[in-house]
Amino acid sequence: MSSGNAQAANSGGRRTTPPVLRLYLLGGFRAERSGGAPVAGHWPRPSARRLVELLAVSPGRVRHREEIIEMCWPDTAGTPAALGSLRVALHAARRALQPELPPRHPSAYLVSEGALLRLPTETVWIDADHAERWAQRALRVEGAVDAEGLGERAPHGRRTGELARALKAFTGELLPEHRYTPWVQARREGLDALRDSVRLALAEACLADGEIERAAATARAVLAESAAEERAHRVLIAACLRQGMRRRALAQYHQCRRALDAEWGVLPGPETEALHRAALGTETSAVRRPAPARPAPPPPAVLRTLSETPFVGRRAELERLLNPARPALSVVGGEAGIGKTRLAAEAARRAAANGAAVLWGAGHDEEPQAPYGLFVEALEGWLAGRATADRARIAAEYPELAALLPSLGQVGPGPGPGRRPEYERERIFSAVSGVLGWAALPEAPGSGGGVLVVLDDVHAADLASLRLLARLARRTPPPSVPRPRFLATYRPEDLPETDPRRAVLDTLVRQGTADRLRLQRLARRECLTLAAEVMPGEGTPAALHRVWELSLGHPLFALELARAGQRLTGTHEELTPPEGIRLLVDERLSRLSPAARRVIEVVAVASGGVATLTELEELTTSASPPSPLSPLSPLSPLSPSSVVDGIDMALAAGVLEERSVTVGGVVVGGLGFRHPLIRVVCQGGLSRARRRHLHAAYAELLLRRRPGAVDAVAVHLAGADDPRAADHLHRAARRAAAVGADDTADHYYGELTARLDAVAVEAARVRLDHATVLRRMARHEDAVRVLREALADLHRHGDPAERARVAAQLAESLARTGAPREGFRLLETHRPPQDAPPQLHATHHLARGFLCFVTGDYEGSLTAARRAEQAAAASVVDDPAAADGESALLARALAQQSTSLALTGRLPEARATADAALPHAEAHGDPRLLAAVLSIRREHERRSGRLREAVVTGRRALALAERCGDPEAAAFERANLAELHLLLGEFTEAAALATEAVDEAQAHAGWCLPYALTALARVRLRGGPRRPGLPGTRELLARAADCLTRRPDRQAEYEVRTAQAELALKDVRPDRALSLLSDVSGTGVPVLAAWAHLTAGDPARAADVAAAEAVRAAGAGEAVTECEARTAQAAALAVLGRAEEAATCAGRVRELAETLPYPTVLRRVAYARP
Repeated sequence: MSSGNAQAANSGGRRTTPPVLRLYLLGGFRAERSGGAPVAGHWPRPSARRLVELLAVSPGRVRHREEIIEMCWPDTAGTPAALGSLRVALHAARRALQPELPPRHPSAYLVSEGALLRLPTETVWIDADHAERWAQRALRVEGAVDAEGLGERAPHGRRTGELARALKAFTGELLPEHRYTPWVQARREGLDALRDSVRLALAEACLADGEIERAAATARAVLAESAAEERAHRVLIAACLRQGMRRRALAQYHQCRRALDAEWGVLPGPETEALHRAALGTETSAVRRPAPARPAPPPPAVLRTLSETPFVGRRAELERLLNPARPALSVVGGEAGIGKTRLAAEAARRAAANGAAVLWGAGHDEEPQAPYGLFVEALEGWLAGRATADRARIAAEYPELAALLPSLGQVGPGPGPGRRPEYERERIFSAVSGVLGWAALPEAPGSGGGVLVVLDDVHAADLASLRLLARLARRTPPPSVPRPRFLATYRPEDLPETDPRRAVLDTLVRQGTADRLRLQRLARRECLTLAAEVMPGEGTPAALHRVWELSLGHPLFALELARAGQRLTGTHEELTPPEGIRLLVDERLSRLSPAARRVIEVVAVASGGVATLTELEELTTSASPPSPLSPLSPLSPLSPSSVVDGIDMALAAGVLEERSVTVGGVVVGGLGFRHPLIRVVCQGGLSRARRRHLHAAYAELLLRRRPGAVDAVAVHLAGADDPRAADHLHRAARRAAAVGADDTADHYYGELTARLDAVAVEAARVRLDHATVLRRMARHEDAVRVLREALADLHRHGDPAERARVAAQLAESLARTGAPREGFRLLETHRPPQDAPPQLHATHHLARGFLCFVTGDYEGSLTAARRAEQAAAASVVDDPAAADGESALLARALAQQSTSLALTGRLPEARATADAALPHAEAHGDPRLLAAVLSIRREHERRSGRLREAVVTGRRALALAERCGDPEAAAFERANLAELHLLLGEFTEAAALATEAVDEAQAHAGWCLPYALTALARVRLRGGPRRPGLPGTRELLARAADCLTRRPDRQAEYEVRTAQAELALKDVRPDRALSLLSDVSGTGVPVLAAWAHLTAGDPARAADVAAAEAVRAAGAGEAVTECEARTAQAAALAVLGRAEEAATCAGRVRELAETLPYPTVLRRVAYARP
C-alpha cells in the first residue's frame, strides 16, 4: 500500500507505514507530509510549533521533558502548570502533524519514550540534517586519500561536484524567526561553520580545477560573512596570482592581515605568508594562468595603412632599430616627409611578425594633447583588440588607469583626498608599466612575446607623456619578463633645444638610455626604386630620373612626384607641384609669423633661391606691396629685429637653411630653401605683380651693389619684364656655355629666343648656340627642334652660308635621333658656297662623314673626314689667329678617320691617326672632344692587346665625359670599360660598370643604350654576377635590337648581332648564329663563324675560317682577335685529329696571351683541350 493511502489500523488491528513528515528549518519553518492529510498552514497553538522546532534542532532530535519545560516555559518550571502546558502543547502538535490520528493512539512523528520526547528518523525528514549529511560526506570525499597513502586527493571533477551539491543543500538561515532564541544558537552556529567549510573547500577545489572566477566568487561570499576567514583570503590571493594580477594579490594579503589583526589579534599563517612571498618575488609571466592559444590581436590600423606605402632602402637604419642590443628607446629624427613614420611602421611590422605586441600612439599638431595623450592613444588602440575578460582583469588590476582609458569600461575617480599630484603620477607610471608587462606576455605558447611601443611625432606631445616615456625607458624589468621596446619619432625643427621635451630626450640619449637616429634622404638608386613602385603604368627611365632630379631623394616628394606620372617636365621653377607637396608646405607656412613669411617670399624670388643676408635685410626693411604670403600693408617695412626674428622662425621651421654665398671673392652669409620644391610652392603663392615687383627691386639692388653678377641680374630683369633683359640674358648664356654650365645656358637661351623671335637672324644665331648646348647635354631631340626653328628663320632672312652651318649641325643631330637619310638630304640641299670659309667646308664634311659612319659606309666616312682635315688645315694657313678654333676641327677629322680606318681593318694606320688627333684635342682643351679622342685610342689599345693600358685610357675618357656632363658619353665609356674588365677576367668590376651604364643610358634613352645593354648581356653570357631586378640576357639583347629599329646605327648593330650569335652558340644553335652573322662584318665575326661551323659539325671549315682570321689579325696587329681566332682554330684541328698542329696553335695562343696578358683566352684554350 502506498504512503499516500496510509491510514490507521482497521477494525482487524492491522497497521500501515505513515507518510514521511518533512520539516524545513532553513529559510523559515514549515512542515509537509508526503501523503495523507496535509499539515495545517496555521498552527492553533504556537507552543505546539515551538515544541516541534525545539526537538528538530536538538541533538539526536530528542529532549527530556524537564529540559523542554526549562526552555519553553522557564517562568513556571517545577510547577503542575508547566506539566499541563507541556501536555497541551504535545497533544496540539500531534494533532497538527497527524490530523487523522485516532484518540489515545501513539503518534508516528512525536514519540514518547518515558520522560523523553523524540522525532524518529524513520518517519521525520529534516532539511538541516540532510544538509549536514551532504556536507559531511562531501568533506570526507574532499579530504579522502588513496588506499596507498600517497596523499593524492579524489579526482577534481568528483570533488567539486560533491561540494557544490552539498552547498546547494544549505538553502537559507536556520529558523530566522528564532534568530535570538538561545536554544537555536548552537545548532545555527554549527550549521554555519559547516556551510563555510563547504564553501572554502569548494573554492579551493575550483582553484585546483582552474576555475579561477568561480573560486574567487565563492571565497568572496565567505568573506562577506566572515571577513577574518584566512582560508578565503588565501584562495583570493592565489586566484589573483594565477590571473597575473600581482598587485591585487598583494592588496588582498594586506586586507587579510588587517582583518586577522582586528578580529583575533593574530598574524597570517605560514601558508598565507608563502603566497605573500610568491607575490613579492614572482613576475607576472610566472603566475599568469596559462590560456589556450588564440590569435594575436590585430596590429594597429595605422600600421596596416602605412604598410601599403612601399618601403625602400633604410636597411641599415632598420637593422639598427631591430638590434636587441640597443637601448630600450630609439629616437628617430628628421625633416617632415623624410620617412620617419614609414620606418617606424616597418620596424613595428617586423616586431609583430615575431610575436610582439605593437602599441601605436601619435602626437597631433592640429589639436592640444591631453595628459599622457601618446600613451592613452597607444593603450586604447591595444585594448580595443583585447577580449572583454582581459579588459576587465586589467581594470581590476590597475584601477588608476580608469580615468585615462575609456576602454576599461568606467570613468575613474580623480585623485583621492589628501593625495598629492606627485603621488598620483607615480601610481599612473607604475600602472602603465604593469600594463606594458602584461602586453609583453606571449599570446600563445611558442610565440615570441615582447612589446614595441611606437610614439610618432612626439614633438606634438605633452610633457607628461615624455616624462612617462623616460621613466619606462629607464626601468629594468625582471629577467623573465620580455623587455618593452620604445620607438619615438620627432621633427627637430619643431622641438627646439630650449623646449623641456627636447631636454628629456637629450638627457636619455646622453645617459645611454636612448639611441638617436637621424634620417637622411634616399640615395639615387633607392629613390628610383621607390618612384617605380608607385608611378602609374610603366615608368620610363627618363621619368624616373626626373623624379630623382626634382625630389633630391626626399621620400615624400618622390612619392608625390611619381604619382603625378609623366607630367614632370621643365625646371623646378616651371613645375606645378603635386597637391600633396603643396599641402605639406602650406601647412608649415601657416604656422609662421608675417615677418617669417616676408623673409621667405624674398628668398623665393632670389636668383638660384639663395639670398645674401645683406640683400635680404635691405629688401625686407623697405616698403612692399601686399602679398598673398604676407598680409602686411604697402607701407609696412619690417624693423631689423623683426627680420632677424623672421629668419630664426623660418630656419626653425625647416623651410630655409643657412648657406654660404661667394660675393666678389668673399664668402658671406646667406639663406636658401631646404628643398627646391619648397621654393616652387612658395613662388606659386606669389601673384604675378608681386613677383615682378620683387624681381625689379632685386635687379636694381644688384645693379647698384653687384653689377658683375651677370646671371642674377639677367634672371631678375627677365622676371621684371625689363627691356634690358635680352642683353643680360645673352651675356649670361654665353658665359654659362663657356664654363660648361649647359643646363644654365639652355635655360638662358630658351628665354632669350622667346624675346628675340621678332629679330629672325639674331634669333637663329641664338638658337644655333642653344642647340650646341643641347647636343652637349645629349638632348638631341630638343636640339633637332631648335635647329629646325633656326633653319626656318634663316630661310626667310639668312644667307646660304648661315643655312649651311645650321644644316650641318642639324644633320648630325638627325643621325643621333635615327633619321640619317633626312640628314643626307639636308646636306645636299644646303652645300656651303664656294667662297665660304674653310671652317664651314670642314664642318659640312664632318657632318657627312658622321652620317656615313652611322649608316655603316666606313669608306665614305673616311673620305669625308679626309676632306674635312684638308679644309681645317687650309683655314689655319689662311688665318693663323684661328688656330685654336681649327684645332677642334682637325681633332674631329682625324678622330673620325681613325675610327673608319679601324673598322675597315687598317689598324696600324688607324692607330697612327688617333695619335695625331690627340695633340690637337689637348690643344683645344674641350673635354668632350678630348674624351672622344681618348675613347678611340682606348679601342685601338684593346684591339692590339694592351688591355691594362686600355683600362687606364678608358678611365680617363670616362672622367672627362662625367666632367663635361655628357651622360651618354659616360654610359658609352662604362660599357666599353665593362668589356675590357671582362677580357681580363674581372667579372665583378665588369658587372658593376655594365649595370651603371644601363642605368645611366636608360635615364636618357639615347644612342648609347644598345651599347650598354649589349655590354651587360655579354657580362651575363660569360658568367658575370647578376643583380636582382634586372632582366635576363635574352631580354637585354631584345631591347637592344628594338633600339636599333627606332634609331639605326651600323656599329651598334654589329655589337648586338655578335652578342646574339654568342647567345645562339651557347644554346647550341649554330644555324641561328650563322644567320645573325651573315648581315654584319667586322673584327670578331669570323671567329664566331668558326665556332658556329665547329658546333654544326664542320670542323674543317671552322679551321679554315679561323686560320684566315688569325693571319689577318696578326698582320693588322690585332692581338686580341688573333688569340681568339687561333683558339677556335686549335679546337677545330683537335676535332679533326690533327693533334700536333692543334698543340702548336694552342702554344702560340698561350705565349701571346701571357705576354699581353689576356687571362680569359687562357682559360678558353685550356677548356678546348687541343
